[in-house]
Amino acid sequence: MKPKKLLIQIGTMLLKIAALILAAFLLYKVAGLMYTYGFRIFAEEAVDRKPGIDVNVAIVEGKSVKEIGKLLEEKGLIKSGSLFVWQEKFSEYAGDLKPGQYTLNTSMTPYEMMAIMSAEEEETDDGTEVVAQPSESSEQETEEISKEQTETEAAPAEGE
Repeated sequence: MKPKKLLIQIGTMLLKIAALILAAFLLYKVAGLMYTYGFRIFAEEAVDRKPGIDVNVAIVEGKSVKEIGKLLEEKGLIKSGSLFVWQEKFSEYAGDLKPGQYTLNTSMTPYEMMAIMSAEEEETDDGTEVVAQPSESSEQETEEISKEQTETEAAPAEGE
């Protein structure tokens, strides 16, 4: 075999190996980004810790979920407006967000905000309308579950 032909074959093989390594690296990066994005759809944390900052938000009739997400992101209530669209789509509140004036807090998760924005209005005895808020017991249960998960994650495994 001629040395020139051998060098061409080695060079071609090295290029193929480099292309495979690059493809594997890109696949790894894309998969990591997709996993992170997918995880955030269901487990997005609040922007701030409690007590957070109260922010008044007005949702106008006819606003799309995308526009609501953009508004919440601009107000500093959520991290990503485009992610909010997917969170709403996969939540129990899909299609239930209602127009109105809301006081939301930066320590709320997107799902807690959706619960408030989709709550039914209740009429009181004096004829005024009140927006039903999530019960404190459910918030306490959520906090207890979060504490249990944190303690479980922080506890060393047996044998360590």
